[in-house]
Amino acid sequence: MFKSNRLSLLLLSLLLSISLTACNSNSGSSSSSGATGSATGGATGTVTLIHFNDLHAHLTPHLDRVAVPASSGVAATTKLAERGGIARAATVIKQIRESSPNAILMNIGDTFHGGVEALFSLGNDIVDPVNALGVDIGVPGNWDFAYGPNVTRLRYASLTSFETQSLESVLSTSTGGKISKIKRPNFPNLAANVTFSAPTKKAGQAFLPPTWTTVRGGIKIGFIGITSDIVPRMSTVLATGLSFLQGEDNYKALINQQAQSLRSGGAQLVFVMSELGIHRDKRLADIINARSVDVFFSAHTHEATFTPLTSSSGALVVEAGNDGYVGRMDATISKVGELPTLVWNLIPLESSIAEDSNMKSLVNGARAPYLTANPNIKFPMTYANVTLNQPITTVVGKTNGSLDRRNALENTFNRVFSDALRVRTGTDFAMTPGFRFDSVIGANELLEDNTVASDNITLEDVYRFFPVIYTISTAKTTGAHLKQVVEQGLSSVFSKNTFNQGGGWFEGFSGLNLTVDLTAADGARIQSAKLPNGTDVNDSTTYSITGCNRPDDALTPDVLCSYGGFSAVTNYNNSATSAAYTVQEMFIEIMQPSGNITALSAAGAAHHTDVSSTPLWPNSVFVQPLWP
Repeated sequence: MFKSNRLSLLLLSLLLSISLTACNSNSGSSSSSGATGSATGGATGTVTLIHFNDLHAHLTPHLDRVAVPASSGVAATTKLAERGGIARAATVIKQIRESSPNAILMNIGDTFHGGVEALFSLGNDIVDPVNALGVDIGVPGNWDFAYGPNVTRLRYASLTSFETQSLESVLSTSTGGKISKIKRPNFPNLAANVTFSAPTKKAGQAFLPPTWTTVRGGIKIGFIGITSDIVPRMSTVLATGLSFLQGEDNYKALINQQAQSLRSGGAQLVFVMSELGIHRDKRLADIINARSVDVFFSAHTHEATFTPLTSSSGALVVEAGNDGYVGRMDATISKVGELPTLVWNLIPLESSIAEDSNMKSLVNGARAPYLTANPNIKFPMTYANVTLNQPITTVVGKTNGSLDRRNALENTFNRVFSDALRVRTGTDFAMTPGFRFDSVIGANELLEDNTVASDNITLEDVYRFFPVIYTISTAKTTGAHLKQVVEQGLSSVFSKNTFNQGGGWFEGFSGLNLTVDLTAADGARIQSAKLPNGTDVNDSTTYSITGCNRPDDALTPDVLCSYGGFSAVTNYNNSATSAAYTVQEMFIEIMQPSGNITALSAAGAAHHTDVSSTPLWPNSVFVQPLWP
């Protein structure tokens, strides 16, 4: 349950106070001599890049929905399969290293946030398993900033002993003494697009190094690291004391400058590790200087790229899906001065892959506190009074259909949850964020191994769909304002200007039947907006709507689900506790056999229609369309 807005504001003041603390940071490139000698003007041979991205704190194997491409006149479809598990990733990574001694492991984006173990430990319980992978170089993702600027600095920034102690003191206060230390990755991380900002004493200096160089087999390799720039849009509090580069032209200039610097320093291969997402990275690869970058290794958008994208600059662009895959890129220089040969393989982490025993032990240790009969683990931030008092394997509900978030416009989970939320709260509309988070639930559906998926929903599943704590609120909106919100959300996902795109996929809406043209210009995609009874949404009519309220929304009381301009935003309270429902509490309640979910079906009719028939996954390679 959430406490009052006054306590939320207290949290904000604590977070804001952190920005006054000075933090040291490396302002230039970091370097490593590697294990096999130094560059002396150029060398030949093969370097292997291992691409691991978007773990989202997912330590164990899980169901995933994967594409089955069209063949022999049969349309593309999907299947359910077991994927992932960091112990399987460890096995594959070891095998690659054994076959290629000049291998470099990259960890890109959204690592220490995304599940119950991470949420209740501020990411600490994920650090040891990740460190055991032997990562060489990394880039933080937008959700790695989500624990607030205090934790971000303690996890990533270079700090003096005094600064560490000061920040840990603030952390201990803001967590009520539950957590006072933040575990750190044992590998360097890059962020060429983030600098400190006022009021920090380091304003203008790099938060993390922009580049990293290493030498493998005599070949000098340079890396440019770019983290996600949407953190300020997620919450201005999370970006306190930090400035994130914005705009296509600025990124073009940044990459050209850093790539030229690396080439001038003798780098034979230059790679960009980017958490901007594959759509933006493809755009940048098309407009940067020719042959300045060899490969963009993308993260953030969770797109499984089996065939590399080519670009006008000559750079390849790839993304290794999420924690269910490991990517391998073999870069071979046959003659000094000539372009490398690049060979890409995307390796699914399937159930046939054995789990590494050492990593499995670390995973079991990290999860053990959450599997005991009475965990009694309190959420460590003071803005929410939430306690885990059941093992996360507890079955808390059931579903009569498959639930996932594998469609960027309208997916089964968002449709079912928003429908149930609207019925439960009695409003005209309901909306739920367009997260990419999920733990696919394939109720009664045949799996890849010919077993039948369970319809059970566990407490862990709940926190996979919602690994953040926010409350349910109701509000008022005019029809005209609601259409503005919808257009803004559609542009954030489907804009043909990739730098107008934001994070996540389109929100889930209930009570609103949309006809849209995804190919239309930003702000002009809605063709019609109707109520369930078929009448048009009236611009001047005031409607009720249910949505979400984040901890820092008390500063801007007209905000619902990150969108401004609403009125009468009010917590939707649990009558038993007189406190606002958290999203987890509400989801669990409506998934009960007695809840509204029994009247709904995950396979029910879609609310939204695209008149342009833009191919979407699995008919398209990408979940979020990649415009020409």
